[in-house]
Amino acid sequence: MEENLKTLLTNPFDGKTDFQNECMRIAKELFNNYGIKCGNKIFRFAEIEFYYYDKKNWNEEWNEKTYPRNNKNAGDFFFHYSGVDICFNSKFEEGKFGGILIRSLKDENGNFITGPSVCMLEILNTCFEQKMNPSLEKSQNDGCIFCKQPIARYGITYKDKQEDKKLCFYDERLKAKQKNEFANAKWDYTKNTNGEVKGINKLVRYYKRFE
Repeated sequence: MEENLKTLLTNPFDGKTDFQNECMRIAKELFNNYGIKCGNKIFRFAEIEFYYYDKKNWNEEWNEKTYPRNNKNAGDFFFHYSGVDICFNSKFEEGKFGGILIRSLKDENGNFITGPSVCMLEILNTCFEQKMNPSLEKSQNDGCIFCKQPIARYGITYKDKQEDKKLCFYDERLKAKQKNEFANAKWDYTKNTNGEVKGINKLVRYYKRFE
């Protein structure tokens, strides 16, 4: 990981008032100049979300959306129940921690890998095959069309129904692809026959939110 990205990820929000603008800076750097290297394979970023906890300075309810982590350095990977994050410098005992959830990736053949859990499993399986740990490496994301405007993070709700912050950034090519290919994908909780996994009907994706 180059020094410029490490600096961006170390203490990106200390003393900053425009959180979304700092997220935009980091997202552009990741999308345009970096990928996740697993042995001899590179995965490039297609969709990411930002999460950060600051006990002293941030609204407590908004903070609750971030998975706790401790002693993570800038650029470390953090695997959790919802997927995998790229970490900011995180110290739980200091009440400051967070990271960037990987929601979608693009492989070297141009195929999109969608969904945070699916991305996590792809990274883990590839690293096991290659017998290498994942790392952030310089890699130009050829043809990336960085989103004109970020959108609200997926699935975040608040007790007072306030709108979530727009902290999800994506490659516009993903938006177009998901509209075309997954428009009919949906959950169906009524089917549970012959040992099938309950809830899955056809192909499960959430990208109808782009419509």
